[in-house]
Parts: sequence; structure tokens; C-alpha cells
Amino acid sequence: MTRILITGATGFIGGRLAEVACQLGIPTVALVRTWARAALLSRLPLTMVPGDILELDTLRRAVRGCDVVFHCAVDFRRIGMAHRRSSVLGTRNVLQAAAEARVKRVVFLSSIAVYGRTPPPRIVTEDEPVRHTGDNYGDGKLDAERLALRTFLDRGIPVAVLRPTIVYGPFGGYWTPATVGAIKNGSMVLVNGGSGVCNCLYVDNLVQAMLLAAQHPGAPGEVFHVSDESPVPWKEFVEGHARALGDGFLPLPEMTVEEIEAARARLRQRRPSSIKQTLTVLKDPRIRMALRSIPAVAQVEAFGKAIVRNVLPVRAQHFLRETVIGWTRSVPGSASGVTDRPLLPRGMVQVHASRTVFSVEKARRVLGYAPRVDFHEGMERTAAWIRWARL
Repeated sequence: MTRILITGATGFIGGRLAEVACQLGIPTVALVRTWARAALLSRLPLTMVPGDILELDTLRRAVRGCDVVFHCAVDFRRIGMAHRRSSVLGTRNVLQAAAEARVKRVVFLSSIAVYGRTPPPRIVTEDEPVRHTGDNYGDGKLDAERLALRTFLDRGIPVAVLRPTIVYGPFGGYWTPATVGAIKNGSMVLVNGGSGVCNCLYVDNLVQAMLLAAQHPGAPGEVFHVSDESPVPWKEFVEGHARALGDGFLPLPEMTVEEIEAARARLRQRRPSSIKQTLTVLKDPRIRMALRSIPAVAQVEAFGKAIVRNVLPVRAQHFLRETVIGWTRSVPGSASGVTDRPLLPRGMVQVHASRTVFSVEKARRVLGYAPRVDFHEGMERTAAWIRWARL
């Protein structure tokens, strides 16, 4: 690789890829849509180019002189069907710009979300049928993935598709902040005792697979699962995050899926206020991330936090958390004895209850993928970051 372009370089995965590429001495171009999120990139010896995957001309400028494109960007400014459409349009633009620049390889980051939230409870390979499920993130990834593979067949653009699993590590992304947030706001429970299968993937292992896919001659036109060497129980994954926050968050309560759904049904009988509905939406890390990309919103949030920390007394801060943010919503009658707790989102419950194991045998066999960071080391690094960042 003589020069690479990374879309989504200000995000979790793209940002870590940029760090590793610079450490390896690979000339790197980072596509930057929001300069306020480029602070971590600014310390690296790379070229930052303003652009947007939804604006083809900016991609054409960014890709000049590059021989590999890593397409990691996801447009969280849009929700619903607009998000799904933007995934396809952005990928089409990336492929068009790459074709015009005659790049040698495009690595497209898809997701196991293409299987839906309830894939079959067995070992799943890349041959497992994928389907639309109504989840706009997963459906958008599936549409973009199909476009990429069709473009390879029709136009010969050398595209490799990776489907990462539960990506975690320092500086977050979705799963680490979502897990920490649920533990802190009291909604985290060990679903079915934490016995579900967590196909976790430390971010550096994903970066290793991306670099392999960018160079291996057998990668174009293929789809690869990427996960750690072996999965762990969700109990181990969640408790690893809880220990990083302090012993006061352990032990975590346990509930079955049926108990959670029963509690959810009882809560539906009470119509929440508009304020509580809004706050429930804002608890989604992806929505918060999208809002924070707007400079004015980020400034208001920072100002509000400063007032809460520095002006309000401690008792008032606790009152604000418990009454306004809604950290103690009642869930009566749980058989496990869990009461006065908010509920874990249904999508997270489904994932935590899953018994699916995503095979990485194809990535091993074709790409030579051999993850270097095991779960215990990855969680140690993640826990150190959680403490450092004071999450």
C-alpha cells in the first residue's frame, strides 16, 4: 500500500485504523466531515481532507493518488429510511470515486447486523442467508454490501467486504459506551444470567483484518466475518466493564428475557410524558453521537454539564439524575427481585440472549487472520481507558 484513504476516520474504527497505519509508516488520507471530531487525528502524521461520502466531488479529491480505500463511514445524521438510503448512496459514491481513481482495493466495513438481531442459535458462516429485518442500520449495511459485491462483478472493482461482530476497545464506538451507560444508569441486567454468546472483537484485531483484506489477492469479491479467536459469555463482557467502573456496580442483577418483556408490558400501560420519551431517545449512544457532531449542540451540552458539576450541590445533582433523567423508573414485580430500575433496550436484550457463534474460519483460511489480542488483554486495555476517561 503506497497511500490509503479512510472514510469515517474521525470515528472509533476508522480512527484506530489511521493510528495503526501511521505507526506502520503508511501514507494516510483521512476524510473529515466534522472538524470538531478530528482532535485525535490532528496529532497524527497524516493528511486530513474535508469531505462527505454523500458528496461525490469531495471523494474524488480525497482519493487522488491513493491505491486503497477503507470505507468505514456511517452517516448517523439521518435516522429511519433516510439512514438506510444514505448508506447506499455513500457507498455508491465511494465506489465511483475509487473506480475513477483506479484504486487497487476497496475494503468495505459491513456488519453482522445484516443477519438481524436474532440470527440462528448455531455456528454461522458467511454462507448463512442474510435478510432485511426492518432495522434501518442493518438493512442499510445489507443494501450497501450487495451494491459493493455487484459492483465487483459488473465493473471489476476489487472490493472486499468485512462483517465485524461486537467491536469494543478504548475510545468507544457503540458497544463500550452503551454497556457502560447501561451499567451506570441502572438498566443493565445479566440477561438469562449472562449466559448468551458475546462475539466480541477487540478493535485492533479488526484493524489487522482490514489491513489483510487490503492486500491479500484472494480478498476481492469475498465476504469475511471478523471476530476474536473465540466468543465469551455476555456475563464476562459486561462484568469486565462494570469492574472498570468500580466494585460498587457489582454484582449485577439477573433477569430472564420473559421477565424483562413482562416488565416492559407493565410499563406500556403507563403513558410516559413527552419529556421522558425525549430522554429515552437521547439515551441511544448513536443518537447522542449524531447530535454532538453539531457544534452548537455540543457547546450547549458542555455548558449544561459545567453548570451541573460546578454550580448545583451534590444532592441536587442526584435529584436531577433520579427524577429528570429517569434512572429509577419503576419495574414492579420482577421474579428476580429487581425493582425500581429502567429497562435495557429490547435490541440489546435480543443481542445479549443470542446463542449464535460467528465463524471466522474463512478469514483465517483465506486472509491468514490470527487475532493477536485476546479478550483478557483487550478488556484490560478498555478498562484502563474507561478509568482514564472517567466514564
